[in-house]
Amino acid sequence: MILVTGSTGIVGTRLVFDMLRKGKTVRAMRRDGSDLEFMRTVFRFYDPDQGDSLFEKLEWVQGDLTDIFSLEEAMKGVQTVYHAAALVSYAAGDAKKLIELNGEGTANVVNAALDAGINKFCHISSVAALGRPANGSPATEKNWWKKSTNGSVYGLSKYMAEREVWRGASEGLPTVIVNPAIVLGPAKSDQSSGMLMALLRKGVPYFPKGSAGYVDVRDVSAMAIDLMDSEISNERFILCSETESFRNMLNMSAAIYGNKKPTFAIHPWMLSIVWRLAWFGLLISGAQPRITKETARSSSLESRYENEKIKAALGRDFIKTQVSLEYYSGFYQ
Repeated sequence: MILVTGSTGIVGTRLVFDMLRKGKTVRAMRRDGSDLEFMRTVFRFYDPDQGDSLFEKLEWVQGDLTDIFSLEEAMKGVQTVYHAAALVSYAAGDAKKLIELNGEGTANVVNAALDAGINKFCHISSVAALGRPANGSPATEKNWWKKSTNGSVYGLSKYMAEREVWRGASEGLPTVIVNPAIVLGPAKSDQSSGMLMALLRKGVPYFPKGSAGYVDVRDVSAMAIDLMDSEISNERFILCSETESFRNMLNMSAAIYGNKKPTFAIHPWMLSIVWRLAWFGLLISGAQPRITKETARSSSLESRYENEKIKAALGRDFIKTQVSLEYYSGFYQ
């Protein structure tokens, strides 16, 4: 029996789909009120013929990262765990919740896994947990989050989560950690990287001057499963296909969706005005802004990541970003 936390998220959904397709028995942990119909729609996109029948094979269990008893119940009879549940937010008001769910919540999952005698544990982390190298060089698996003006509370929370996973490894829990870059895949417009996908579909006349790393959710899932099925243990791996400028991402998407390419560069000082206006709008309307201080700052930075370790370990390469954007346009259109 395999347990997947965060089973209705972008990565969790693909993990569940891939393992069911391999004939494995999967228990999917979800919170009360999770949108299962959207998850079913994603299954149908991945496999129009078998999507529904695969979805029906899932064993569901309700649980919450802050509820220790629900985690213990979810792990009964389980041999392996994929921990994909996490809160992704760059809103200042979510700082406490990020630490509680991602940091303390992961500690609860690790403790439950240790008590249950889990054979192997996969933690879906993030490149945000690596921080940003001070010298501008590509981040590697040897990098660790450090407090800086370019850091984020989300990155801190994922670093805290990793610390708990490493603590579990030191206590006898065989572990692999994957650090995906921005994950491209089917998602709602308010669901982590789904906000980016919504922006790429809509198109905008402007572009921030930074860059970021991207990875297809199909690669994240396949590589995580391969690592868990291997003898590799107590290692971490960056999952990043390519680094692309935001301008190039918008250009590629414009060609796919028939939008005009952006021509106006947004400078950091302009973004600082935008996020302040968004914050002011929050005070008036109470609506959560899509542009925050942290997202505005990160969109002006150059981010690069090494991916040689995972390619050497598994002997496989990544899906190109252009191919990913074209593939998922079929879902969004």
